Amino acid sequence: MPRSAFGHIFGTQLSACWALGILPKPSSVEIEGMLGRLATASSESDLSTNSGMAATLSRSLVGREIGIVSPTCLGAAAYRFACQLNENSAKFAGATDIPEMNHNEIVAWTSKSAHDRALLVLSSKDIHPRTNSRIEWMLEEIEAKPTWVIDCEGESLLERLLYA
Repeated sequence: MPRSAFGHIFGTQLSACWALGILPKPSSVEIEGMLGRLATASSESDLSTNSGMAATLSRSLVGREIGIVSPTCLGAAAYRFACQLNENSAKFAGATDIPEMNHNEIVAWTSKSAHDRALLVLSSKDIHPRTNSRIEWMLEEIEAKPTWVIDCEGESLLERLLYA
């Protein structure tokens, strides 16, 4: 079962990256803190209560095509989010990175056809100032309603990706 194996597969890959020095290995204290913060965020996003931001966001996406835009550092999370929406809700969703989408896709987002689309923007602290400026400009110029900005919280890129 690929879905149920996510934790094992992800953990194995992460351990390999730490062992090879591809990613810096956090201390036990940092890992415990990260897991606590992620558990809190997860419990606050429980859809079973049909309330809160996650439920409101979900309701606003009904009947719309969904675009997910992110800075490159969060691109993997945006892509996975789009795949989950495509597969589990039979919704058309696509992910793209800033700044690349500002060269090509921005025309579609500023046209009248954008009214049938919803836009989700993944953002976080520590993104490049030019990328942040592009996000701010895009949010002022686009026609898509609803538009959601999801601030991916965390003390590290790993935590921000898991938060997303």
